[in-house]
This record gives sequence, structure tokens and C-alpha cells, in this order.
Amino acid sequence: MAMISPSLLAADLSHLSEEIKKVRSADLLHIDVMDGVFVPNITFGVPLMEALSRLDTPPLDVHLMIDDASRYAEEYIGLGASILTVHIEAVTHLHRLISDIKDAGAEAFVSINPHTPVSLLEEILPVVDGVLVMTVNPGFTAQKFIASVAGKIKKLDFIRNQSGLRFKIAVDGGVDLLNASSLVSDGADILVMGAAVFRSDSPEEVVRKVKELRR
Repeated sequence: MAMISPSLLAADLSHLSEEIKKVRSADLLHIDVMDGVFVPNITFGVPLMEALSRLDTPPLDVHLMIDDASRYAEEYIGLGASILTVHIEAVTHLHRLISDIKDAGAEAFVSINPHTPVSLLEEILPVVDGVLVMTVNPGFTAQKFIASVAGKIKKLDFIRNQSGLRFKIAVDGGVDLLNASSLVSDGADILVMGAAVFRSDSPEEVVRKVKELRR
């Protein structure tokens, strides 16, 4: 069955507690941390993580879209990140950081932007817990899905099956109920969905429908 990670970036933050209640049955809650350097936007940080620690949330899926993520990884794990995702494009010593994330008690995911080929992940795939495929250029919510990037999911699923690896495949960017089924069929395990969940008439129903998807 597919897993869903609603992206809080698309929620109404003036009613944070109420918004989270709508997706309480989700597998994860996606938190986008942006620094205005690696991506052209500034979003969540430590204060939001501290606020979330006082709420009843799904496990936190924290996506660090920041330069030098190694400086902050341990802090975000200490604040409750169950999954910590870092970008291959923004980390110099990726293998070391992946090890540090796992040693600190979180699952370690690596993300690739739309222009980054899957081949660059070859040496890191045996040690990561997951790969997050960006199907938009990161930085903003409600962007249009880049269909040509979806082929990376099939490539990763093929590598996973051929090599006997167990990493999860997540997809983030323009994911909705129209393309969710095909993405899961291609090999995606986790669908990150922002506007398609929080700006729908029934976030609860969207969560339910995604969780029922099977390969």
C-alpha cells in the first residue's frame, strides 16, 4: 500500500492544530525547511518544529532544502524528525551525513532535483533508507508536475529490484489524485502531497484514497 506525507507548506498555518487534525491518519507529515539560499524561498525552521512537538502529529518527515545540512541535521532529529531528507546537490560529504543521521536515530533520505540524474546516486543507494525524487524545482508549493522526471522512479525501482536493496522511493512536487496511481505503479512508496490535500474539499478523503493505492 502507498504511504502519504501531506506537506504542511500548503496548509493554513493560522489554524495549525486544526489543519493537522485533518491529516492525522496520514503516514507522515512533510515539513519543508528552506533557507533562501539553496532554494529561492524561506519557510519553516526550529520554532515550527518546537510547536509541532506539542501537537498530536503523524511522524515528521523533514526535508532540508538548505545549504550545509550537516550543521543542522542533529538538531532537527532532536526536535522529532523521523525521516530526514537532504539534497545530494547541497551536501559535500554525503556518505558521512547519511551515517550521522542514522546514528542519531532517524531514517536518512537523499533527494534529487529534476535536473539531477539517478546515476549520481549509485554509490549512496546501498546506505540510504530512501530517495526523494523532486518532480518540480524545489522552493514553492502548488507547482506543475514535470512529467518527464517521473521516469526516474522506474529507474530507481529497477535498481532496487536488481540489486536487492530496500530503500524507499518518495515523490514530491505536483502530486495529486490524477497521477498518484501511476506513480505508485512505477514504484513510488511515499507520495508527498501539499495543495492536493490541504486545499481539497476533504483532506481526510484524499489521505484515505492514497493509502488504498497498491502496485
